Amino acid sequence: MGGRTFLTTLFFGKEAAARRREARDSRIRDLPDRKLMAEVWIPAFAAEGGRILWVGCRKYTQADYPALEASGAQVWTTDIDPEAAPYGHGERHRTGDVCEIDRVFPDMIFDAILCNGVLGYGVDAVEQQGRALEAMAAILKPGGRLLLGWNTDKIEDPLAANILAPWFEPVEFAGQSSRVRFDSVTHVYDSLKRR
Repeated sequence: MGGRTFLTTLFFGKEAAARRREARDSRIRDLPDRKLMAEVWIPAFAAEGGRILWVGCRKYTQADYPALEASGAQVWTTDIDPEAAPYGHGERHRTGDVCEIDRVFPDMIFDAILCNGVLGYGVDAVEQQGRALEAMAAILKPGGRLLLGWNTDKIEDPLAANILAPWFEPVEFAGQSSRVRFDSVTHVYDSLKRR
């Protein structure tokens, strides 16, 4: 249990802590980047189908997996935190480090990977990010899609740092440019294709 959650539970009880988490999750899903994810990216990935890996699980991402599977895609989830496992896909989840995701999924190749809010939230150093991108490339089929979500206030631009170039190239997808920025939040989406 995280420090803030523990203190809220200690002072206000489990029900108050649960209400705070629900309110936070609702605020997160109302952010413009999360709305774009729900309204544009997920339907587009669902329409393409195949095997999809969702990297980084939280309670507010749970509704995204069935939406991706609505058209026949098969979703797998992963998170480094074992306590996030309940927020992953109930039948297809593995705990592991995205920097070693090729070792977590040595037996699989994915058609698409959605990695949102991981770089800058534990995968901070450029070297770590490069290793994560290399590991994701190893389990993504050639021509497969990577949707990379990151925040300008957390990390340097991965394109400018030239850590994407060996494995990925920017591509438009779902009527969106290869890079989508938002005026009201620091979040950025990069739509990429595996070389």
